[in-house]
Amino acid sequence: MANTLQELKLDCEEVKKLLTISTRQKIKDVLTVEQRKLETQINKKEEQINAASEPSDKTNNDQTGTATGEPTVSAPKTENKPRVYKVKITSYGWDQSEKFVKLYITLKGIHSIPKDNCKVQFGDASVNVLVGVLEGKNHELIINNLLKQILPEDSHFKIKTDMLVVFLKKKEKETWAYVTAKEMKAKEKKTPDYAKAKDPNESVMELMKNMYDEGDDDMKRTIAKAWTESRDKSGGGGGMGDMLGAMGAGGMGAGGMGGGGMGAGGMADILKGMGAGGMGAGGMDAEGMDAEGKEES
Repeated sequence: MANTLQELKLDCEEVKKLLTISTRQKIKDVLTVEQRKLETQINKKEEQINAASEPSDKTNNDQTGTATGEPTVSAPKTENKPRVYKVKITSYGWDQSEKFVKLYITLKGIHSIPKDNCKVQFGDASVNVLVGVLEGKNHELIINNLLKQILPEDSHFKIKTDMLVVFLKKKEKETWAYVTAKEMKAKEKKTPDYAKAKDPNESVMELMKNMYDEGDDDMKRTIAKAWTESRDKSGGGGGMGDMLGAMGAGGMGAGGMGGGGMGAGGMADILKGMGAGGMGAGGMDAEGMDAEGKEES
């Protein structure tokens, strides 16, 4: 490039000499135009040479110069990382052996992520499971009220195809009825203690009431139909034993329950209290009950 620039300068000098000795105006005009072209080319070449000699990396040492000569620090680059959401694990399976309670947590694709992404912390009566960055989510299971105490140092976990298995080492070799104490309390609260009833008839009444309240439509129809059949069979004086016999309770007669059993009127009152509505002492026959059941279904 330097040689080309030198040639342009020599050509420009030659044109200037010709202008000084030329006497014809037309020739002078042509030479003047040529001189200007050469000077323009010379200026461009000099600018290119100057630009090539300057450092190409203006951010050397993380600083650049401004027009006023003050240094500026370049801003750090930021990466756009995808957002990761945390979701709670709400269901799992479980079983137990003599030494361990095992939790089975189904997570699709868990076997394809690094094992370090799975963190399980064990406490005396707690376990905290965190599976990081699986399908863009962090999956977490926290249990703070295990039914019984465990040995944290002997507990561990294994990763299988689409499943995480957590092994809780029992402190005592006892059978667990539930995984958490909360589950046990909820179950005990829901299940009434019939043994506390002083009167055997009272416990049976409570049992029948719960069966009716918690049963489906078929159960309710069965109870009402059994009562109706026992009433018709005994001519209006049938007891609880007859009713249970109609339901398949067989050997539990009125005498085995103590006393003379429960008459039709008492049973009608129970069914009415249980929500049987129009089923009073007169009762509802089996055909009427079947008709009502068909109409409801």
